[in-house]
Amino acid sequence: MSAQQKSQRILIAGAGIGGLVAALCLLREGFDVDVFEQAPELREVGAGLWLSANGIRVLAHLGLEDTLKALSIECTERMVRHWNSGRAWWLYKKESSPSTNAPYVLLRAHLHRMLMDAVEAIKPGAIRLNAKVTGFHQADGRVRLDLAGGSAEGDVLIGADGLNSKVREGIVGPMQGRFTNALAWRGLVPVERLAGHQRRPVVTTWVGPTAHVTVYPVRWRDSELLTFSGQVERADWTLESWSEKGSVEECLNDFRGWHEDVVEMIANVESLHKWGLFVRDALPRWSVGRVSLLGDACHSMVPYLGQGVNMAIEDAAVLSRCLARYSADPEEALRRYEGARRERTSRVAQGSADMQHTFHHPDLARLETAVPYIESQWSPQASRARFDWIYGYDALGAPI
Repeated sequence: MSAQQKSQRILIAGAGIGGLVAALCLLREGFDVDVFEQAPELREVGAGLWLSANGIRVLAHLGLEDTLKALSIECTERMVRHWNSGRAWWLYKKESSPSTNAPYVLLRAHLHRMLMDAVEAIKPGAIRLNAKVTGFHQADGRVRLDLAGGSAEGDVLIGADGLNSKVREGIVGPMQGRFTNALAWRGLVPVERLAGHQRRPVVTTWVGPTAHVTVYPVRWRDSELLTFSGQVERADWTLESWSEKGSVEECLNDFRGWHEDVVEMIANVESLHKWGLFVRDALPRWSVGRVSLLGDACHSMVPYLGQGVNMAIEDAAVLSRCLARYSADPEEALRRYEGARRERTSRVAQGSADMQHTFHHPDLARLETAVPYIESQWSPQASRARFDWIYGYDALGAPI
């Protein structure tokens, strides 16, 4: 590491997955890093998440793969099922396709804690909780991050502060979310409440004419849970909040007529939440001077390809490479970072949006029309075209 890098202080607003991976990458590159998070503590078990090969590649580079494996369940099989008949189509079985890039699935809280521990191991006290960001100012090659009740100064500021980013507001002004006319449900089901065939380490996506459900197992302490994620087309709920409680009765109503396996999962769910799915339009720019954005703050996307977290991890790796290579000129480093990431993240965001019309399709209403539709949309050729370009991306070697 250079003396230039050692002397630079990087401020990161937001201690989500993207902000923490960025902090870890930058600390390993020799920068001084501080992370400012408005939450007072990490409290809940949280939702499950999906790490695909493009995200795993970065975490393995950071020396976290063994810990990741210990926290995850490697789902060696994946299937698509028809919403009310229950008929199944296998997308892959690792025993017959060992080269398949099977994802790691785990609780967000586990990944979050693993990253917090890794950051704190390099720089104790790097993560400042209960630090609410209110804005920023920059002048004379320095950035001041304004906080409720104080401030911090550094050489570069990265806004990893999510969909309602205050850093983004300082770059491009206020931005309203655009409702996608879809509502998302998430919950966790203790597997002992479910029939035996629902407990296998399989990723299952149920598809229907106006909704779909994805389920997979995750670990929590000494128990195993099934994470339930359902998206349904509804225009009557527009609250953008992950913490809004939902009722089993309302969720069952959204999936009325679905297969008994789906009904069983919903009836036995714990910690059920709902929120409206919103996105922000593409930004005219991510950066101004020595300030830039990362993750949902600059490229929000619907969860239909499971890539929101993975894109933030990729951002973090590319950002740290740019700041290390162009450490003498941080503004050039941020221009390089934005230039390296805009096209890719825009393409993934569009691909995610397009998947709503693939998961939800009129042909899925009846089994006789669903069979040829599913066999065309989820054939090996269609799946490779949909996912290989995403999973094959290497954030550690992409041009910058």
